[in-house]
Amino acid sequence: MRKSLYIKSAPYYDIVVDSKVIAKSAKFISKLLSRFNVKSVLELGCGTGLYFIPLKKDKFDIEGLDLSQSMLKEARKKSKTIKLYKKDMSTFKINKKYDAIICLNSSLLALPNFQLIKKTIKNISKHLKEEGIMILCLPNHSKEIKESNNERSEETHKITGGILKSICFSHKKGNKWIEEWHGTVKKGNKSYKFKDVFEEFIFSPKELETFLKITGFEILKIYGSRTGGNFNNKNSYRRVYLCKKQ
Repeated sequence: MRKSLYIKSAPYYDIVVDSKVIAKSAKFISKLLSRFNVKSVLELGCGTGLYFIPLKKDKFDIEGLDLSQSMLKEARKKSKTIKLYKKDMSTFKINKKYDAIICLNSSLLALPNFQLIKKTIKNISKHLKEEGIMILCLPNHSKEIKESNNERSEETHKITGGILKSICFSHKKGNKWIEEWHGTVKKGNKSYKFKDVFEEFIFSPKELETFLKITGFEILKIYGSRTGGNFNNKNSYRRVYLCKKQ
């Protein structure tokens, strides 16, 4: 089993990420699922529930799966009833099939190599009903790395009883796109520092798309952002795959 992530930063994840963009993205995902009359959904790499909470409010019968106990702990604070699984997306076994399985926020690329990505896609297929829907939200690395390699950003956020100062440093190393999060939490006279390092596998879109077809998925559309739009390799920061199991 792979190493669990977000051990130190999980309580601050929702603050550091752009939650407004995620909220708009959740609406877009909801519309896509509704288009195919989806009822049951499994979210892989569900994290703190930024997607599954709004999807649950939209009346989807959604469940979440994540390897990180720290992230699932934060997710549980948002919903006491939603079913959550602490499992690896490449090896999970659940005795049911879903109308749709989604893997968003680049979660698929937390897997360290393409062999595990292929294993996960096969696993998704096993847990999907016939003509089930799969949505993968991935980065367009050719654009992102060109724009952001060796980029350093700093932000200050208000939190209950204090402030959070965060520094994010992004850089390419071999076949990995790495983000380092450095955080300092200050509450009164007390301070707490944390650091998490996230490695994202730099995948080959052509290789992925070929394997999707081999595995029996039809690629219905590739969107260029978390909220839709046509994909353009030069301008789009995201690759959002809408696929149907044949």
